[in-house]
Amino acid sequence: MKPWASVASDLSRLFDDERVRLAMSFQTKYLGMSPFHAPSLFTILAFLEYEHGIFHAKGGLGSITKRMSEIAIELGVEIKLETEVEELIFDNKTVVGVKTNNGDYLAKKVVLNADFAHAMSTLIPDNKRKRWSNKKLESKGYSCSTFMLYLGIDKLYDKPHHQIYASEKYEENLKDITNHKITWEDPSLYVQNACITDSSLAPSGQSTLYVLVPVPNTHDSIKWDDIKDKYSEVILDTMEDKLGFENVRDSIVSKTIVTPDDWSSSDIYRGAVFNLAHSLDQMLWRRPQNRFEEFNNLFLVGGGTHPGSGLPTIFESGRITSKLILSDLGLEPDWNGIDIWFGDLKKPKVVKPVA
Repeated sequence: MKPWASVASDLSRLFDDERVRLAMSFQTKYLGMSPFHAPSLFTILAFLEYEHGIFHAKGGLGSITKRMSEIAIELGVEIKLETEVEELIFDNKTVVGVKTNNGDYLAKKVVLNADFAHAMSTLIPDNKRKRWSNKKLESKGYSCSTFMLYLGIDKLYDKPHHQIYASEKYEENLKDITNHKITWEDPSLYVQNACITDSSLAPSGQSTLYVLVPVPNTHDSIKWDDIKDKYSEVILDTMEDKLGFENVRDSIVSKTIVTPDDWSSSDIYRGAVFNLAHSLDQMLWRRPQNRFEEFNNLFLVGGGTHPGSGLPTIFESGRITSKLILSDLGLEPDWNGIDIWFGDLKKPKVVKPVA
């Protein structure tokens, strides 16, 4: 265990072939990080993926949260849509509710699931924050962003559900992202052809393609509105030439482009879709805690808090926060299976499965 080493340097000890090292390291992109910067602990991602496989939620990932909301409503939860939170309401150092465009809501416990840095800098006055002041937020490391194409296709490509293309200048491509440069020649990208697995995602005989390109987070030197159409053509060329999506332009019936500027406009700090970077100084207990340390009765969930970004990890942050709140309220959750009780991230205790 040498967490101070990078994923790339750790793999170089074990594998001579650069292609094998790439196959064991591209998973750090799930964290929005380069394998040359991500701590070597994250080689576990490749193991998990190759040992246990990748699962697809029928109907797409959005079906998971939709079903969760239905269960919540069945349990008596009232969900308020189109209700923008404008700021948190404080009583000294205690959060007692939220101010919204539809009035105030008071609560014994408040859970904040917005992008962490954006929420801190917009919902809580700077003079109330010390550890996470605006100045300190600006100094933190953040993940890369993504350039996205969401394509509706009038046919089904006989291609794998998941395809990843790594640039022949992979390391140079990663350096471009770190240095706020756009790779115009031979960019790396990921394409999901989900309808090959799940026909429910598109009308009969048609399909969807989800295209993700790692790019720098927002920067004054990059004006995405000026270049996004041109860049999308580069990506379509790469899909055709490198991944076999022949004549893809002729098959597109709908196209949506999402840039880092769009992510930023959607309340994601710097458009960093994977949130705070998972460097050693921003991992584990050094991330914002689920029981937020600066204010009473405020809890966090999401990629910006412990344990980190990535959908399964984010769901785990929700479970940790739920247990902390239930413990405060003196309630024992009726959950079956093996659950790890984190408490305040001290002395974990394993609860045996219920028969």
